[in-house]
Amino acid sequence: METQSNWRRRVAALILSVVLLVTCMPGAWAADLNVDAGFYLKQSRSGTCTLTAAAMMLRRRAYLDGLSDWVDVTENSVRSAAWSNGLAHSFTYKAMKVRYATLPSDNTVKTQTLINLLATHPEGIVLYDRTQPHAILLTDYTNGTFYCSDPAGNITAGRVPISEASVSIADSSCYWYIAEDQNAAAGAAQSGELQLLGVTYPVNIHAGSGLSLNGNVTATSGSTLAEVAVLVEDAAGNTVMSAAANLTGTETSWSMQEVDNQILFGTLPAGSYTFLVIAEDSIGESLCFGNSFTVSDAATSSGSYWSSQDPEGTMLQEEPAGLEEAPASDTGSALDGLFGFLDQLF
Repeated sequence: METQSNWRRRVAALILSVVLLVTCMPGAWAADLNVDAGFYLKQSRSGTCTLTAAAMMLRRRAYLDGLSDWVDVTENSVRSAAWSNGLAHSFTYKAMKVRYATLPSDNTVKTQTLINLLATHPEGIVLYDRTQPHAILLTDYTNGTFYCSDPAGNITAGRVPISEASVSIADSSCYWYIAEDQNAAAGAAQSGELQLLGVTYPVNIHAGSGLSLNGNVTATSGSTLAEVAVLVEDAAGNTVMSAAANLTGTETSWSMQEVDNQILFGTLPAGSYTFLVIAEDSIGESLCFGNSFTVSDAATSSGSYWSSQDPEGTMLQEEPAGLEEAPASDTGSALDGLFGFLDQLF
């Protein structure tokens, strides 16, 4: 069994690598779904808006999964799996399991629910308004605005603000979402690399509000997870929040939700921060994701990060060359905060 001093030394080396490379860590996943690569569709006939919106959601998810045939996901191709005089509440298409759920009636709670859903479902969700009835693909929440693609023929094609669509947040009552995606799991297994999958990261936190952590860390094929840590640093590089995974040495995968109750974004005062996820597996592979965020009076917004779709996410594969490679002022403050985190662990 590894001694405590050895364990501390390995984590210290990893964190030192983070200090030296923090300025070049990616801010978000490189492939931007907000740039239309051919994701959006118009319904072929009246009454198929839910089917078309679902096809767009599955199409975007297939693209995220790296499936070469994502362009073949269409209203007609999805119909046999999903349609029976209406969109089924539960169906599976190309190893993607879709489920149905209702939304809270309170508009404030509903809005936050949708923001949280989009943070963990970058492919979007099918949003339905029973009063019309009509459905759209809700794609993202960016800079305080919901965006969507409306399959109706009289609405501008592509991704538009929801204010330009025929469905509103206030009138929506239910949604469809991808509950399980075996393609993503298979892609992670085939890559055989240490990976972050669908990790929720903050962009802005509304002061006093929280944000749920989601996503998974998977070890390199044939290895197990050695350490995973989640940290929040202030603008001076001091660690103000931290949580470490409680690992037994046998885990090949770990869920971010296990430390969700330890990273309390709602307690942070207004200001600028950095969110970090650091991981290392038993064969010494290491990985880090970092993203700057703010706490302000603006609406909470977030994103979802997949290192499997961002090769630049694997930033910590080299041993640090020396402290002189980082500015002394930045390194000093970061070391103080990060090694303060180590002191909390022991």
